Amino acid sequence: MSKASSPAEAGHNSELTPAERKALFFDHYRPIAAQLEKVREAQAEYKRLRKLAKADKIALWEIDYALKCAEVEDENIIPDRIKREAEIAAWFALPVEYQSDLFGDFSREPGVDRARREGATAGATGHGSNPYDENSDQGRAWAEAWREEQAKAREALQSAMEKRNAALADNDDADPGFADAAE
Repeated sequence: MSKASSPAEAGHNSELTPAERKALFFDHYRPIAAQLEKVREAQAEYKRLRKLAKADKIALWEIDYALKCAEVEDENIIPDRIKREAEIAAWFALPVEYQSDLFGDFSREPGVDRARREGATAGATGHGSNPYDENSDQGRAWAEAWREEQAKAREALQSAMEKRNAALADNDDADPGFADAAE
């Protein structure tokens, strides 16, 4: 037997009776089984949400990429990868117009500009709280960009939903592509 699939070696519970070992086993089994059910439900919801995005013509790789960008800890990882991918694509004569300084040097970016950019990103995702002192120039820039981005997002989403719903209404017998996902 492999080490991973072998029963537990004799140890702290080797003095237990068979009934005690069974009780201890099921004491662990129940919460693990309950958690597994929650994981399955979460996976089903995850798949449903992806189907809805796909039905709205959102490329799922874009969502996956955005999730990676949102979780990156080192802000240089994504730009470095993009630069490297563009460089390699240029080697194959793909029309990417690779430039080694494509993204500029954000290390010299003024603090207020960075705060504004970060606030706009937080506003677009709907996440985040102002990491700056709200009375500072950076804090005010972050908050202003967050509010502006939220307003733009609300307007754009309303417009997109109206257009999608109008298209669906114009073509009543068209399958919107996500009827089964909404169940």
